[in-house]
Amino acid sequence: MKMLVIDDSKAMRGFLRGLANELEFVSEEAEDGRAALDILIKNDPRDPFDIALVDLNMPRMNGIEFIQFVRRNREYKNVKLMVVTTENSMETVASAIEAGADDLLMKPVTMESLTEKLTILGLVD
Repeated sequence: MKMLVIDDSKAMRGFLRGLANELEFVSEEAEDGRAALDILIKNDPRDPFDIALVDLNMPRMNGIEFIQFVRRNREYKNVKLMVVTTENSMETVASAIEAGADDLLMKPVTMESLTEKLTILGLVD
């Protein structure tokens, strides 16, 4: 399994990648949506990402814009998109789901909460 971790916090990216590695995901990281798109576009289509963990508030391209781009492009239709955020307003949740997010995970993230969400999405047993 392959995971893309997108967050403007280097510490958060490192933490999430550590969890991904423990769950036996191969992971890559990006500091914002624009950098994440570059990774997606350069990625070998024969080895697609299974999931992207997407922060919402980032410079250059925020999480909603990234999700909208991915959902507009059929070549990424099978990539699961999970928003990982501290924002818990109904507006935020609604805008993420409307943009095409598959699920939402609130920070602070734990191994248990991440595993539960990945299980629901069918990515871990």
